[in-house]
Amino acid sequence: MKEQVAAFYIKPRKTVENISCYDVPLFEPQNCDFKLDSNENCFGPSKKVLEGLKALNEKDIFYYPFYGKTIEAFSKFYNVDKDNILLTNGADEAIATVFNTYLSCDNSVLTVTPTFSMPKIYTQIVGANYIEIPYTKKWEFPLDDFLKQLKTNQDIKIVHLTTPNNPTGNVICPNTMEQILTHSKDKLVVIDETYANYCETSYLDLIKKYNNVIVIKSMSKDFALAALRLGVVFSNAHNILNLKKVISPYSVNSIAAKAAICALNDSQHFYDVKNRINSIKTKLFELLKTCRFVPYKSYANFLLCDFGEKAQFVYQKLKNNNILVKKFENETLKNNIRITIPNEIGFEKIKQLIKTKPTVVFDMDGVLIDVSNSYKTAIKQTYQHFVGVQLDEDEIIKAKNTGNLNNDWDLTQHLIKNAGLDVSLDDIIEKFQSIYWDKGKGVINNETLLISPKVLEELSKEYHIALFTGRPKIEANHSLKHFNIDQYFDLKITMDDLPYHKQKPDILGLTKIYNQIMTNKLFYLGDSTADIICAKKFNQSYDYCCTSLGVNTYNNKDLLFDYGADVVLNNANEILEYLKSNPESEY
Repeated sequence: MKEQVAAFYIKPRKTVENISCYDVPLFEPQNCDFKLDSNENCFGPSKKVLEGLKALNEKDIFYYPFYGKTIEAFSKFYNVDKDNILLTNGADEAIATVFNTYLSCDNSVLTVTPTFSMPKIYTQIVGANYIEIPYTKKWEFPLDDFLKQLKTNQDIKIVHLTTPNNPTGNVICPNTMEQILTHSKDKLVVIDETYANYCETSYLDLIKKYNNVIVIKSMSKDFALAALRLGVVFSNAHNILNLKKVISPYSVNSIAAKAAICALNDSQHFYDVKNRINSIKTKLFELLKTCRFVPYKSYANFLLCDFGEKAQFVYQKLKNNNILVKKFENETLKNNIRITIPNEIGFEKIKQLIKTKPTVVFDMDGVLIDVSNSYKTAIKQTYQHFVGVQLDEDEIIKAKNTGNLNNDWDLTQHLIKNAGLDVSLDDIIEKFQSIYWDKGKGVINNETLLISPKVLEELSKEYHIALFTGRPKIEANHSLKHFNIDQYFDLKITMDDLPYHKQKPDILGLTKIYNQIMTNKLFYLGDSTADIICAKKFNQSYDYCCTSLGVNTYNNKDLLFDYGADVVLNNANEILEYLKSNPESEY
């Protein structure tokens, strides 16, 4: 008989149980031309680093590492005594070692937020209190609130500051730093300068003036050695000795240690890359401003930008084109995206992708797709099910032309009511969907494509393309994928994206498209009077920036004009010729 083993686990200490795990990716992202989400240096390390790595021998592998020459290289580069330097396995280990050395569970850490996430985790592991003072809305340092905490909270043991800050990119000015130090004489001030080499503001010299200052730097961002994991702590010799008692011995591998020497000895490469990054950063900043977004001045190798309601569109647009950026979901950084500064080629690609372009918005039924054998069939069969007689197709068209019955469920209920029966909308929907959808097996599969994929492909070169349909999302996606045209649509607004009372002819759907896509001009193709009414109402609110293009699917050209259509096309495929021949379409 097989012995049964009871399922159990050993609980960690209480301070660890509720900590969120930093989710490290296990594999390199696929289909990624520009990885701009983690602030790695996209320009790569010095050639001398690569040459040095090639020159490694077996002794560099099987002996424990020797750090003397690496520390000498740091000492020379930063003009700091060797006794004031400690190598760590990345800046992460530096922060963790400092906190583990000086922090107790009855202490507090004071910082500003948003900021790098790991100090909070290291504080929680110790069981100490983590006090976050939020930046102002314009990412200005909240000095008054910060000093108030320093003056009144005796539990504060560590003041943790990141300058330039991640993710905002701002720096702490010398006057602010001086005031913080003045009120922190009995506290440890930890200054994370991971990005400081990109700007002219460094507080490294403070370690010579203050015994309570620790400065942390990294080789990841400026020297492009992120994968080798090498950080460095600068402080007085007494503090360095205390840290050595806590840090794991030989935590920095010999490969990283020797690569650092090569990188530090090639200062020309370092300054060349710095100049290139700052130059492209300026161009990217101006581009984002021109596109009427809100970039924030950054002293690091990245830009934080508020994209407003267009944030998700921008993020997805870049991702679809193999560019990864960092989008934030928390409320403080909602609609903000952080973009690591790319090389010149990456910048040009971003420029092309986010520039403002006009948008062609398609209705689906009767414009992109022929629904004469699907929706109409479902309407007729649902009507017959409840009323018991066949429905004349002209009655469907007549009801649609009122402009208030774009939704076919509502339309079906209206027709049934006209027959003298009071049937609930829920019952109608249930019967209708069993005919039309039927878990993807219904008459939806009888539909045919009206638009040429080549037309969509040509449009996508110069225009954004959006979908605005009254279909549920699952049905819209089914048809787009079935006809292999899904890839052409930058944004899709379906029934599921709007409250039931905000469907066409309400303008909310068009408004979402206008706000979420980088555009100041819409061309809206619809086959019903509800589409035309929607465009007309939208124009009244948005400075007449939408051209209403009726599609004469139901031979109701005159009616569409009567309701306010600017132009009526015979079919959606005429959109290309119309845009080419009309000056207003050039944008």
